[in-house]
Amino acid sequence: MFKNYISIAVRNLLKHKVFSLINIAGLAVGIACCTLLSLYIKDEFSYEEHFAKADQIYRITSTFKTSDGDMHNPRTSPPIAMAVRANLPEVEQATRVVSPPEVEQHFIQYKEKSFYERKGYLVDSTFFEVFDYDFKEGSSSTALRTASSVVLSASVAAKIFGDQQALDELLVITSGGSVDTFRVSGVLQPLMQKSHVDADFYMSMNSKGWGQWIGSINTWAGQNFIQSYVLLKENASVTETESKLAALLEKNGGKELREMGMDKTLHLQALTDIHLHSSQYQGDLGEKGNITYLYILSSIGIFILLIACINFMNLTTAKASQRAGEVGVRKTMGATRASLVYQFLGESILLVLMATLLAVILVQLLLPFFNYVTQKELSLTGINLLFLVGSLFVIALVTGIGAGSYPAFYLSSFQPAVVLKNKRLSGGGSNWLRKGLVVVQFVISITLISALTIIYSQMRFIQSQSLGFNPDYSVIIPLRTIEARDSYDNLKNSLQNLSGVSGISASTSLPATPLLRDFSVYKKGSSMQEAVHHFVVFNDENYFKTLGIKLVAGREFIYSSDSAQLNASKVNVLVNRESLKQLGIALEEAIGATIFTEWRGQIKSHEIVGVVEDFHQMSLHRKIEPLIFQLPASRSEYVFVTASIPAGNYESFIEETQEVWADLNPNTPFESMLLSEQIKQQYEAENRMAMMITSFTSIAIIISCLGLYGLSIYVAERKTKEIGIRKVMGASISSIVSMLSTDFLKLVAIAFFIAVPISYYFMSEWLKTFSFRMEMSAWIFIAAGMLSFLIALFAVGFESLKAAVNNPVNSLRNE
Repeated sequence: MFKNYISIAVRNLLKHKVFSLINIAGLAVGIACCTLLSLYIKDEFSYEEHFAKADQIYRITSTFKTSDGDMHNPRTSPPIAMAVRANLPEVEQATRVVSPPEVEQHFIQYKEKSFYERKGYLVDSTFFEVFDYDFKEGSSSTALRTASSVVLSASVAAKIFGDQQALDELLVITSGGSVDTFRVSGVLQPLMQKSHVDADFYMSMNSKGWGQWIGSINTWAGQNFIQSYVLLKENASVTETESKLAALLEKNGGKELREMGMDKTLHLQALTDIHLHSSQYQGDLGEKGNITYLYILSSIGIFILLIACINFMNLTTAKASQRAGEVGVRKTMGATRASLVYQFLGESILLVLMATLLAVILVQLLLPFFNYVTQKELSLTGINLLFLVGSLFVIALVTGIGAGSYPAFYLSSFQPAVVLKNKRLSGGGSNWLRKGLVVVQFVISITLISALTIIYSQMRFIQSQSLGFNPDYSVIIPLRTIEARDSYDNLKNSLQNLSGVSGISASTSLPATPLLRDFSVYKKGSSMQEAVHHFVVFNDENYFKTLGIKLVAGREFIYSSDSAQLNASKVNVLVNRESLKQLGIALEEAIGATIFTEWRGQIKSHEIVGVVEDFHQMSLHRKIEPLIFQLPASRSEYVFVTASIPAGNYESFIEETQEVWADLNPNTPFESMLLSEQIKQQYEAENRMAMMITSFTSIAIIISCLGLYGLSIYVAERKTKEIGIRKVMGASISSIVSMLSTDFLKLVAIAFFIAVPISYYFMSEWLKTFSFRMEMSAWIFIAAGMLSFLIALFAVGFESLKAAVNNPVNSLRNE
């Protein structure tokens, strides 16, 4: 019996080659897309899961109430983590992680070798007790117990030492203005899974420079730059533990917070939530994921598979009348409805298995490109291979049963007395189902097209927005070492003499780089209780002119006079318009106005000598913040030099600058980057997502068209004689094409009116993640509808035209 079912299934596949090809191709592509997206989503959800006690680890975060709403910070003040461990019985262990402020690259020297490495963290000796990484050399229990020790990742160890043992070797590590000699006390195994605390190397907090400075800080109110983690005891209540943080903060920092006019609360965030649920935080370690994007990708994967299944159901039920005789004969010979259901479900599952085999080949072929687009390193080995096999089995089974159920029950319901008399099957129920499924297909397609259009429009909107400064032709030269920072004056003088250079400036941060320094500022006649949070940029006298930031009132810095009074009772500063707005100072009254900062009872006065136009220091995801600009206490504090050069002069400028750099900084490798490229990197995640959505939306539309094309073939075949009669009666080709296409186009119109509110709602929610966003125009949805209309017209029009031009003699010769 089973062999007979297989034989019949194969015979039917070969008999209806076009329909079989559409079904297998559509299902294969749908399953392949669903599988690729599943691998991506699994990878995003797998962060932190490899730690043995991941579900007991929590990050302590800070929330500050400001006049402009809550400000969420993933970091806390240095003393908090260890005090929480000492005072709360629910806490088993605590540790801290610091990415040194304003340090983008660390300079590592080993004998004659030198390297730049991006991700280097200062951590407590308890770090590997909380985060149980596997060690290749050394031991997690002793790795950071001694002062000035460092643990290397496997990749960095291989880069520095090759195949030699790294343990006990000495490295000189420069992190901005901090230098220390570190002894290698461990090397980690290559990482198989990801964590937001993954790094190139981990330096002991018990070290010179940054380590000493962090150890000297005892404030519970300010200096919120440390990532703090606690390992709770098994079965400890998270809610109860978090509630105790308020009393601990009040006891140790309440008075100071009130003096500073700050309202600060502490919270616990689960380790496993950090990667995907931290959009409200700025300054996280590592690259954050976005749960909203995963929801979008999950929906697209399901939609693509659903469209492929709808095609299968539509085409199978459409061809049902051609198998009515078979059903009648089988029922007459004693076949039960159950046996017929099993037969047709078996055919469905066989077809899906064939599609699944093809899907596996597609996944293998597409995975390298998919990795390139997503910037992942997904592979079909180890856990991923098991996941793939399991996923494909589930997808094949669900798809086979889900897509085959209705056709199986529909075909098995035919009455033998009816079908054997060759009476016409009404198919009313199946017709309505097919129409409903076509509507669902185009609701999905129109929704995806609308979403894609809005995403690209938002990206163009961002890129066309005036940033308030000129990033083009601005070359950034980082000052990574003390040697480089000390040579700033000589470097500036040398670069100014190069041909074409129109401006040179220096600063502690630039647009598109994080701002970590901040003040609470209040105006004269006010107090710290009404203070406004400001970010601080330390820059030289040429900063605004070099970047093209407009001065709207007052003057820029004059180094000779403004630097001389840095230690005076009143310091000269510039602010942006947003600062004046939030402080309640009119532009006309700003110049000469005094504003104040306060730290532990000491009040410092600042005189506003200039006001600059608002510009986007951070990405357009965030609103413009109040900024305050000041000369640094020492020119060796500068982190970046910016040179403004003419278009097309980049290569020659870099060549000349490298020569100057080699003379001034022989022990520091030269680096440069374009400011415009740094700004583009802020939107890499959105651009990657747009590319993925484009690819998968295109696939969804193609699969929909395949299904619609298949249905148009069926309709044309079913109405062959009607078309012949109409032509004999004088009907034009256009009227026949219209007759065959109209029903399908009506379904697209219905789908349009359903899809628009769905798309509008979800894309409105997505746009809310941007502080600066486009307005959604009705034309976006109309364009999506018109495109879908044209796609449908093309899909059904070709076969309709083919049927319309056919000779009516061929249609009517058997009548």
